Amino acid sequence: MATKNTKMGFEGVIYYGVAGTEASTQITNRTDITKDTETKTAPTTVAGIGSAPPVTTERVVEVGQKIEWTMLNKADDTSLEALRVAAAAGNPVAIRTKDYAAGKGFNGDCVLSESTGKPMGGEQTIKFTATPTDEGGRTPSLYS
Repeated sequence: MATKNTKMGFEGVIYYGVAGTEASTQITNRTDITKDTETKTAPTTVAGIGSAPPVTTERVVEVGQKIEWTMLNKADDTSLEALRVAAAAGNPVAIRTKDYAAGKGFNGDCVLSESTGKPMGGEQTIKFTATPTDEGGRTPSLYS
C-alpha cells in the first residue's frame, strides 16, 4: 500500500536560540504552530485611454511573517522559561520553523509577545507570537 505525502501537524518543528545565530534548541513542549505570511501592497492603477474605468492593479511592497505557537505551562520547562524571560525583557531570539524535520520554514531573529490562558476546565497555556527583527544582525529568511 502506498503511503500518503500529507504532513501532519506533529511533524512540524520549531527551534529557538540566541539572536544572531541559527536557532538549534527544539521546542518540544508545544501544541500548535501557525506561520502567517502577510503582504502589503501599493496601487499601480493608471487611467489608460479614458474609454473605460481603469482596472485596479497593485504590487507587493512588503512581505512579513508572524509565527505563533502554544506551550503548556510546565514549571520545569527551561525552554518555556527562557522564552518568557526574552518576551518580558523585549530581547530578540533566533526562531527556526520547519514543515517537518527536513522541510522548509522561517529562519531569523524575532521579538516575542506572549498571551497566557488559564481556563477553568483545562491546562494553563502560553501562546507566543514572534515577529521578525533585524536587531540580531541577520536578514530573515521566510521560506528556506
